[in-house]
Amino acid sequence: METENRKNYKEIQLNSGSGNWLKKIGQNILLIYFIILTVIYPYYAPGGYLEIGENKYIFFRNVTLVWLAAMLLVILCTVVRRPGLLTEYFHRMSVTDWFAYGYFVAVMLSYLCSSYKEEALWGAQGWYMGTVMQMIFVLLYFFFSRYFVYRVKWVAVWLAASAGVFVLGILNRYSIYPVDMAGQTPVFISTLGNINWFCGYWSVTAPMGMALYWCSKGRWYRVAAGVYSFLAILAGIVQGSESAYLVFAAAFVILLLFSIHSVQYFYRWMQLCMMFAAGCQAARLLRYLPGFWLNYGSGLNGGSPSMMERLTSGNGTLWALCIVFSGYVLLRLWIHRKDRDASGRIRNLLEDGRGNKICAAVLILCGCVGLCGLFKFGGLLYGGEEVPIMLFREDWGNGRGAAWNCSIEAYRALDALHRIVGVGPDCFAAYVYEVPAAAGRLVEEFGSERLTNAHNEGLSMLMNVGALGCMCYAGFVGSALIRFCKGARGQTFLYACAVSLLAYTVHNMVSFQQVLSTPYFFMLLGMGEGVLRKAGKDYE
Repeated sequence: METENRKNYKEIQLNSGSGNWLKKIGQNILLIYFIILTVIYPYYAPGGYLEIGENKYIFFRNVTLVWLAAMLLVILCTVVRRPGLLTEYFHRMSVTDWFAYGYFVAVMLSYLCSSYKEEALWGAQGWYMGTVMQMIFVLLYFFFSRYFVYRVKWVAVWLAASAGVFVLGILNRYSIYPVDMAGQTPVFISTLGNINWFCGYWSVTAPMGMALYWCSKGRWYRVAAGVYSFLAILAGIVQGSESAYLVFAAAFVILLLFSIHSVQYFYRWMQLCMMFAAGCQAARLLRYLPGFWLNYGSGLNGGSPSMMERLTSGNGTLWALCIVFSGYVLLRLWIHRKDRDASGRIRNLLEDGRGNKICAAVLILCGCVGLCGLFKFGGLLYGGEEVPIMLFREDWGNGRGAAWNCSIEAYRALDALHRIVGVGPDCFAAYVYEVPAAAGRLVEEFGSERLTNAHNEGLSMLMNVGALGCMCYAGFVGSALIRFCKGARGQTFLYACAVSLLAYTVHNMVSFQQVLSTPYFFMLLGMGEGVLRKAGKDYE
């Protein structure tokens, strides 16, 4: 019996050792893939802007399929060596994992029930968000949650690469082109394509850097994150897409809520507010540099000035900078004066749970009042002009109003089965243009341009993968956000994951999944889940 026990023990040790060895191979393969995707992929643009969407997709698809083959080989070898691994794996799944699996199954069901299987497999041409891509996204999440080893230096590599993308974008917006790109026009920017694609990429990476500045502890980390945050803020201000301001709103609101329990975090939040105002003024000053000419904005063509043009002209943000800076200095002086009882009460309020509820109530109240004021008195604020962003109509948001209305009507026209499972991944256009009423309105609004999604991720997903896929995806993202927020006190990187997750989700309320943003979103979700698992919070 003793001999048998020793034999079993040695076998367990051997299997464990081989498993660790195989896991390290998987971690190194994933790290190589991570570096390719974060450092090389954003800059990959052979042929310039002429076929940039197609070329980016082919690069991502080919690199990812090779990586997946290598990772699946590692997993197969691991399972052969440790047959009980699969059982152990399913016993250690979190609620977010289960929702991810649910979404994976919903995508497969949607494909099987689709009447447009050819398009549903790979997706609409130029977008390629079909069944294969959705499954790849889920696999990205699982592999990064199990194999990626979080290190500050790897996140720094990612942010450094994205900073270069942002600098190119800023220079391009002011008619400076360090990299010659065939087919360049003001609509295209940096090495990512049009402003919507640029803003999608920016919505994942920029909030992550801002959050890391907000929670960083070391001086040099804070300086580096501060420089990055300013570049990211400036790029977001000048790039041209109005959806960037939804990202700013989401990032600043969630960081303010996080800041209530700490005076130092509240200081950092005020510093980010000052960066935003300073970024608006920096964008204004860049116009006066020799050779710098702002080349994008509706105001340049005689139309109503865009949000970017309003913020970067005039002294409004300069006054805001002065006010926030004055408040910042006075608050620091007041709180740190030991002879004031009020300072102690303020500190206690900021450092206990009561502040969260008070701040949330104040934010909701201010938001409601502010929105009502903008909708009702927007014209007064802008000298009697009609402000399109404040009025929801068919042409709201460059036709998004019409796209949303048509999407809802087309969904209502579906039968019961396809309301549940959808018409097929990325089959929005294939179906909507077969609904006469919706097709007529879309042609009237967009002409010969074919609308391949609703420009609202939720509506597009409802149409493509149905109510089942929508619920699983919402549970996946929502559970991750809640768990990241709960676990962030002990693991500060989770703050960055939570802020980016919310910013991307809010941004895609008026945008869409695409190959330059959604892969990074799922990667970041996996990285955050991996940090939670390492901290022992697998099942919460």
